[in-house]
Amino acid sequence: MRTACSGRRSHARRVAATVLTVALAGGTVLMAAPGASASDAVRSAKLRVNAPAVIGGAGQPVEFTEVITNTGSRAERFGLALEATSGPGTPPHAIAMEYRDRKTGQWKAIALDSGVHGDTVSYSAYLPVDTKIPAHGSVTVQLRIGAPMGEPHNGASNGWVQPLDLRSAVVAPGSWVGLAQVTKRIKVQSLSPSLGRVPATAVAGGAPIEFDAVLRNPTPSTYVNLANALGVSSHATVQVRRPNGTWTTLKKVSDGIPGDLEGVYLQGRDSGVRARSTTTVRVRVSYDAATPLGPTEISRCVYVNESPTRPFSGTTTCDRNTTVQIVAPGTKGTKGRPPVKPAPGSKGAPAGK
Repeated sequence: MRTACSGRRSHARRVAATVLTVALAGGTVLMAAPGASASDAVRSAKLRVNAPAVIGGAGQPVEFTEVITNTGSRAERFGLALEATSGPGTPPHAIAMEYRDRKTGQWKAIALDSGVHGDTVSYSAYLPVDTKIPAHGSVTVQLRIGAPMGEPHNGASNGWVQPLDLRSAVVAPGSWVGLAQVTKRIKVQSLSPSLGRVPATAVAGGAPIEFDAVLRNPTPSTYVNLANALGVSSHATVQVRRPNGTWTTLKKVSDGIPGDLEGVYLQGRDSGVRARSTTTVRVRVSYDAATPLGPTEISRCVYVNESPTRPFSGTTTCDRNTTVQIVAPGTKGTKGRPPVKPAPGSKGAPAGK
């Protein structure tokens, strides 16, 4: 459940450790607050934001930098006010931001304050810069932003994140005066699961059909807690080829919904995918002699942050189902399509963990 944004400035004062939260009023740059010090009048800065053009939906955060330049005549301290906004339908915990601690080099989560402003959902925070910037000097703040679509093993089964507007503002510490602001649009892309040239027919009780299960990640996000899945008839047996060339039979899992296909995990329930990569798993499927003749479907989906108690849940991306005609033994024209070729850019890797 989303909560309305109110009283963020007082909340920011209460959370006085590393990250403080402050509202940007739905995208409006911060206004000078009563009681701003006289030095704020001469404090000035520039901001350069090297935000990613794209992040992967349900993927891991992508690294970028923001550079603060002190354009004043003396050394000063500054802070960063950050806000990411998206359209309606954005689920809770959909957005995550992190910063790299300058002292330890470790990445730390930024506590985001979320809320709804009209037709937009916002996630905002105030990040103090822990060093004085000399006159005409600059400091680079290392950040990461992602759209994990939920917490680990509790991904959203519905909804999606629209393109993000990331608003970054350099502010004067304590007085909430906005000195420079930059807005960047970040697209959110998804994984692309598919099947490569599935044979048109299969013989009930006959030899298996072979094809490739392809998973393309066009985004700069890596993926973890990924269930790379195939859905088949209850009469089907699914095998994958291992690195040593042998075939392993996969256990079928039911989601408990009558009439649904049964699923198999091609690489386990918690596999991973590298950024900008293509993974291909060689698959073969056979159908027992009791399989009803006629069309049967094979589905192709991936699930991120699947619930441990609800199979085939989480953030879901699917391709269109593929239809295979089940025919009787001895039926003419059952040789199917030509052998499957590896997907472009793929090494045709066998299944593995």
